[in-house]
Amino acid sequence: MPLQSKDVDAKLIDDLVKKHFGSEFTCFVTRNHARGRYVKGDSPDAIGRPRRVLVLQLGYEVIGQFRGDNGDVLEFYRDTDEERARAFVEEYKRTMQRDLRLHVIG
Repeated sequence: MPLQSKDVDAKLIDDLVKKHFGSEFTCFVTRNHARGRYVKGDSPDAIGRPRRVLVLQLGYEVIGQFRGDNGDVLEFYRDTDEERARAFVEEYKRTMQRDLRLHVIG
């Protein structure tokens, strides 16, 4: 579920994503069901980076997604980067003053 609440600072969340996962990652990724892939979104929904073949961008490689009624759960798909995800969640809680739980799937 995208973080569409009015009190969410989407730019700040994206800055935290870039800080913890790298400058190529963004949280402005969402699932396009008609196309069957992830595309650039307007609000924070999934954490991913562009999937490129040479110079062509072919969707996004997604490593996590915000879930729950209020986007208060981060489902994280790569257990190899679990420490980064935990650090992101802790800084998110501290900075945003909102609860966020981490569920590692993978």
